[in-house]
Amino acid sequence: MARAGVLYVQVANAAARLVAEGKNTTIDNVRTALGGTGSKSTLAPLLKRWKAAHPGPLAQAEWGLPIGLVLALKGIHEKVLAGAALQVEQSEQTHREATAVLQEQLQQVFSERDSLLNAQTQQSQALATAQARSQGLEETVQRQEITLVSLGSEKLGLEQRLVDRVAEIATLSQHLQQAQGQFEHYQAAVAQQRADERQAAEQRQQRLEQELTELRQRLLAQQTRLGELQAREKHLAQDNDHLHDALHTSQESLILSRSAQLARQLAELKQIHQALEQRHVQDEQCLADTRTKLAVTERERRLLTDRFTQAESQLTELAREQQRLLQDNAVLNSQLVELRTLPPNPPLAS
Repeated sequence: MARAGVLYVQVANAAARLVAEGKNTTIDNVRTALGGTGSKSTLAPLLKRWKAAHPGPLAQAEWGLPIGLVLALKGIHEKVLAGAALQVEQSEQTHREATAVLQEQLQQVFSERDSLLNAQTQQSQALATAQARSQGLEETVQRQEITLVSLGSEKLGLEQRLVDRVAEIATLSQHLQQAQGQFEHYQAAVAQQRADERQAAEQRQQRLEQELTELRQRLLAQQTRLGELQAREKHLAQDNDHLHDALHTSQESLILSRSAQLARQLAELKQIHQALEQRHVQDEQCLADTRTKLAVTERERRLLTDRFTQAESQLTELAREQQRLLQDNAVLNSQLVELRTLPPNPPLAS
């Protein structure tokens, strides 16, 4: 718990005295300067407040570096961090937009697949209807043939009704021709419907190919973005090397300018080296974060590649469905040829 009577003014005066004496402004030194008054939990925020208000004298006292060099190094470090953060944010925004577009396109592909399945079901129903009608026509022809055989067996006893039977047979033949004409008209309509559906399937295939090309272009853009991030990582490594060079230059300057105070400044140089090592660790942490984000980008690129492969598989499936439709059309044509090649009704014996 904070002791009563320790004020910010007292902490500020004690810290100023320590700086004037060339000592480090640590909590223990400030507490000693105050005569052992105040706890660390009380002095810590007050000392932090004073350090924030006096960055120049604090840097000169603790590091022994010119304030201009300290501010320059700090500016370079902040600039590098700000640039990396902006680059990562832009990359994440681009990935989010690309993911949303791909999800929308995938939903469209699923919708088109459902439409094709519905169209296939309708075609199957139409084929079943056509087969039922064809079977009905075949049964009608069989009944007519049975009627003709019966008329032939009763020819001797029914010659007086021959004219009526001939007229009846002519009427039945006319009905058969009308039924065949209706069947041909229905098959022509089915063929036209198949042609329209085949044309629609080809148009869908063209759209899918265009979307596939767009996906390839987006994948290429993601690869370009990955190269930019790798170049940024290299640039950060170069900045880290520059910081190391600046550290060595500062150490040499301190050795040349303060050779008379070598024993005392050696300890200070060690502290500076530790601070710069900490900064170097922070820079390496930034590099590690950048590499992690690059790994995330690579994983998203692989996801895009997987979606691209799924789109190609769906395109292949559509081509197979189109092939099955063509085969069904060929079966219908063969059935029509078989119906047309049926033998005509046998003529009545005179």
